[in-house]
Amino acid sequence: MNFSNRSSLNSSWIKASVAVLLIAVIAFVIYQFLFNKHPEEEHQEISDLPVVEITKKTLFREDQLPGEIQAYQDVLIYPKVPGFIKWIGVDRGSIVKKDQLMVEMYAPEYIARRDEAQAKLASAKATLAEGESKLASVRARLDEIKAKLLSDDSTYQRVRAASLVPGVIATNEVIVLAQKVEEDKQAVATWTNNVAAQENLVAALKDNVSAARNALGNFGDFASYLKLTAPFNGYITERNMHVGSFVGPLGTGAYPSIVRIQQLDLLRIVAPVPERDTSGVLPGASIQFSVSTYPGKRFTGTLARIGNYLDKSTRTMPVELNYENPGYKILPGMFCEIYWPTRRPNPTLFVPTSAVVSTTLDTFVCCIRNNKVEWVNVKKGQSMGDLVEIFGDIEEGELIAQNGSDELLVGTKVKPILVATNEAASPKERPSYHIHAH
Repeated sequence: MNFSNRSSLNSSWIKASVAVLLIAVIAFVIYQFLFNKHPEEEHQEISDLPVVEITKKTLFREDQLPGEIQAYQDVLIYPKVPGFIKWIGVDRGSIVKKDQLMVEMYAPEYIARRDEAQAKLASAKATLAEGESKLASVRARLDEIKAKLLSDDSTYQRVRAASLVPGVIATNEVIVLAQKVEEDKQAVATWTNNVAAQENLVAALKDNVSAARNALGNFGDFASYLKLTAPFNGYITERNMHVGSFVGPLGTGAYPSIVRIQQLDLLRIVAPVPERDTSGVLPGASIQFSVSTYPGKRFTGTLARIGNYLDKSTRTMPVELNYENPGYKILPGMFCEIYWPTRRPNPTLFVPTSAVVSTTLDTFVCCIRNNKVEWVNVKKGQSMGDLVEIFGDIEEGELIAQNGSDELLVGTKVKPILVATNEAASPKERPSYHIHAH
């Protein structure tokens, strides 16, 4: 290789090395420019960062739930037997007392059937009396035959004993008496069978009388069926029938009820309580509600019954309040709102709503530890005013950013300024943090 070729090769290698070095320098400058990784800016800090303390409180709040007002007892009055209304002594708006007579009926068909049953019983009793009389006669005849057998047998025994002495009693007379005794025995057997047959007949006749008496007994309460009384103290809210109307029992036709009676001095307030609010309230608790008829006024009921099951479609549990309503101020069907108290049995941790950051991946708070930001993952519970429950690896009294943000990067140094909890900003007021480099 000559000198000129070697010189040209060295020059090309130098040019290539310079080009590679230049590219590396340019790339380093661009990287530092884009990612702001200047050595002098490694320490970042936020001055005067508002922070709040994590507090422990017992959850208590009131939720407004829609409620339904029902009468404590609500009964539609139907007759036990079909018939016609003879008299009705109540109307819509009537106040009735327990066992008060409200309706009288008459039922010709049932009266005819009752009279027929009475006639059958009388006939069965007469037939039984005749059978018992005949049984007495048969027994008397049996007693006569037994007496005759006893007499004839005694005579036969004496004659037979005398016939043992030769020449005293003729042999033919002894034979005649023996035959007579045998006839008496057969007659006793026959009449004994007759008595047994008559006794069986009398027993069957007694069964007939008992069956007829039971059949008539079915009509024994018939008179009470024709008188309809109030089952409890209440208020007549419907009247659908009048004197002369034909009525029947429920389910036997398209007959409406005669009247409807409701107990209004005690009401049921029914509310569907969401699943998350079902704990912490026990029977006997006082719970307030309001009705649109009396705006601005609250009434107090007593929690009486808890459903202890959840409706699958709504995920709510039905509960009932009792409300004493002697003046009938509140009526079934009124719209009402229940102020349902939600309580936790034990205290939990609370932070301002603005302190919790929710992203598509995590929910966290910006905890300040050793004057540096740490993201601590939490789960949100229920809210109470401008506070919200949190559950996670965090403790009461720790400091967190008043207004959490994903702009508060992990490791950022801060100068915390403690503020009151109720000064927390809402999520819409979250500021943008400007990180200062040193």
